Amino acid sequence: QRSSGRDMLASDKTVLHTEAGEAAHAVPARFSQAVEEPTTVLLTGFGPFGKYKVNPSWELVKQFDGNRCGSLRMKVLEVPVEYTAVDEVIAKAQDEKANIALAIHCGVGLPGQICLEQFARNQRYVKKDTSEKLKEGEKCVEDGPDMIETRVDVTAISRRCQESNPKAKVKVSTDAGLYLCEYIYYRSMHVLGVPAIFVHVPPVDSPYDMEELLSAMKHVIARTVEEVCGNTVVPDLLIGHGHLDQWVVKFTDLLKANNGMATAVAAIKTLIAYIEASDAATLFELRDGIQSVINVLTCSMPSKITSVSSGCELFLRFITLKIEASLDFAECKKQLVDSGNVFLRRAMLGRDKIARKGIQFVHDGSRVLTHSCSRVVLQLLIAAAKQKKRFTVFVTESRPYCQGYSTARQLGEHGIPVTVIPDAAVGHMLEKVDCVISGAEAIVESGGIINTIGSYQIALLANAAKTPFYVVGESFKFVRLYPLSQSELPPYRACALPGLPDGLQSISPRMDYTPPALITLIVTDIGILTPSAVSDELIKLYC
Repeated sequence: QRSSGRDMLASDKTVLHTEAGEAAHAVPARFSQAVEEPTTVLLTGFGPFGKYKVNPSWELVKQFDGNRCGSLRMKVLEVPVEYTAVDEVIAKAQDEKANIALAIHCGVGLPGQICLEQFARNQRYVKKDTSEKLKEGEKCVEDGPDMIETRVDVTAISRRCQESNPKAKVKVSTDAGLYLCEYIYYRSMHVLGVPAIFVHVPPVDSPYDMEELLSAMKHVIARTVEEVCGNTVVPDLLIGHGHLDQWVVKFTDLLKANNGMATAVAAIKTLIAYIEASDAATLFELRDGIQSVINVLTCSMPSKITSVSSGCELFLRFITLKIEASLDFAECKKQLVDSGNVFLRRAMLGRDKIARKGIQFVHDGSRVLTHSCSRVVLQLLIAAAKQKKRFTVFVTESRPYCQGYSTARQLGEHGIPVTVIPDAAVGHMLEKVDCVISGAEAIVESGGIINTIGSYQIALLANAAKTPFYVVGESFKFVRLYPLSQSELPPYRACALPGLPDGLQSISPRMDYTPPALITLIVTDIGILTPSAVSDELIKLYC
């Protein structure tokens, strides 16, 4: 449960320590864990007004209530066409805005086209609402700017909607109508301060029927969430995938119940449970079902796309290679579950093996730099401390979500001296460091890694300082990818920086690629490898 701002400011402080053991600086306890990412997409549609006894905007958005959009849950509200009702909705949303990643407002517009509004104006609200009342003062916010432009790139969303769903015309508009539609848009951007868009949909059958409008709205929501939040979203999974949604819930419940569990391990456990519960009648039908679950699990974890997909792909390959063609389907299914459990046990032992192999790189008196929060790195360092090795750790904050605070807290709980440093101070601190130990989201064919943003620049600086840069990661993170640049990574779409003042543009990539030339060694559960040896191991895993 999230604490209020006042609660967090009043909380105790966690004291981190330098390598000498003295108090370094006090860090608010709210930073002892990574900053939580918002969990909700707020969708609103309007109630009846004028000739619209049934408002198509509400008929559309209510279809999405409670469904998932990648890792986000969609929350839907019907808003009466009244100024005071909009004020109440925005006021209630303001109490929950820490959980709101994005607001998407919808209203009925002109026939013929779907419009994404670029601006909202503050004044000249002179039309009466459905209660026959005018907006007092004719302004949304008395001291607000005359106009606010959405910080969401609606031009890019429009273009991608046209590419993915050419049947519906989605255009950018600069006139939201100076009525309740524009009023809620302005209030949302000014008061809530979260990324927001307004979608004007045409009346039904002018020219799109309800099914076509629903399809178009799926694509608008999917493309907007991708643009703002970095989630990879399959539009057709936004509605009507209740049979798959239960597996996303199981997956996320596993991760919540065991904070140290690797996402790929949780995904594999979910797939085994699916196989056991599946009512598929044939092997081909079962395999298709497994693939559908893999797709929806991958979409549910925007920051773990590669590790989830690679772990699931290796799992699927492993279990299907073990099937004997002579067995009947019931026996095949049992064999799949047995093989899956074998694979799972191997995957779960991976970190222990890495810790045993990797502690040789942590020497008595050494100073280690690590980045963000890697469970494998944590286990290695804790294992080294249990062997009575004396060493100190510098950990980066890893902004904007500050995962480094979680690393510092957990190391401190095991008596390991740790100091948090700003991401920008890595170059300054490297002369005090004996080695860098980094986790990996994925280990690619070239021997390079994909990892939390900032890893690449740390590796560059370590290389310049002639400091060893070690990578630790399980073999289920080996992926058949060969990026040559940052632009060739999987779709970890950049998101806006949280808490940015109005009017400023930002970009915050989630991941980056570190090429093999910057990596000293890769410690895995199958051995300690040079980057050039990764391709050979991939061949063994996949062939």
